[in-house]
Amino acid sequence: MKYPAFEELNYETANELWDALSPTKSFFKEPYNIIYRGQADSAWSLIPSLLRNKESNPLLEFMGQPSKADELVFTEVRLLEEFASYCDNVGIRIPNDSMKFRKETLSSQVQDKYYIRPELWPNPELIELMALAQHHGVPTRLLDWTKQPYVAVYFAVSSAMANYKNWKSNTKLAIWVFNTELVNLYKNVNIVQVPGSTSHHVSAQSGLFTVHPHSGYRNEEFEITGLEYEFSTLPNSPLLKLTLSVDEALNLYRLCLKAGINGATIYPSADGAGKAVQDSINSWAIGE
Repeated sequence: MKYPAFEELNYETANELWDALSPTKSFFKEPYNIIYRGQADSAWSLIPSLLRNKESNPLLEFMGQPSKADELVFTEVRLLEEFASYCDNVGIRIPNDSMKFRKETLSSQVQDKYYIRPELWPNPELIELMALAQHHGVPTRLLDWTKQPYVAVYFAVSSAMANYKNWKSNTKLAIWVFNTELVNLYKNVNIVQVPGSTSHHVSAQSGLFTVHPHSGYRNEEFEITGLEYEFSTLPNSPLLKLTLSVDEALNLYRLCLKAGINGATIYPSADGAGKAVQDSINSWAIGE
């Protein structure tokens, strides 16, 4: 039997959404342990970058044909190998690095267990490297979440403003709210929190990840579905989707600035300062 995968709550104004996410309030009864994710469009599913845009994503092809489950595992390992190689070029240390790690773990030649049984992927020993790669633009099967509700708000509004030219009259941004206290009831939902030292981005964002499950068997196709549908197996889903019209995005952005949340605090680097400037440019364009 299938149950509603999540409950959707719509808010009319930026202030209403902001107040609803106050740490002094809660959407759930005790016990609860909440994490959040912001997205620019409420129509988007909870699908990580590696698996998005199935029809046009070259990572979902192998030798010019749709990837099989084991072939996608190979592609993911190769992406991590290449990321590590470029880190070597500029002297950046990757998590857990050693000659043994490179030979016995970070190699597409030693992943037979996962090629034979791709449903067991990913290799837990590669999660920290995957997290670092994810935070530096490499597509992975990790999905970013945060313990801080207003960090999630920033991500939603920044992404929405960057896409403002594609807004439609019914476009809404979304904040996903997940009570992880109940995560053990769902066998395919796996949450990982890597050490903050893995990436300054992770620590600045109070970040953690869900690991998207890999379906399919060796030499077989796999299905891509949003993580939210994993919660349809039981009643009383621990997942909420809060939505707000993008017409309120500028007001929501201004609330983030008042709270001291901006691109530079989310990405503590010169790149983050540049991101903050780009947010300002988008806000000016929307406000014209």
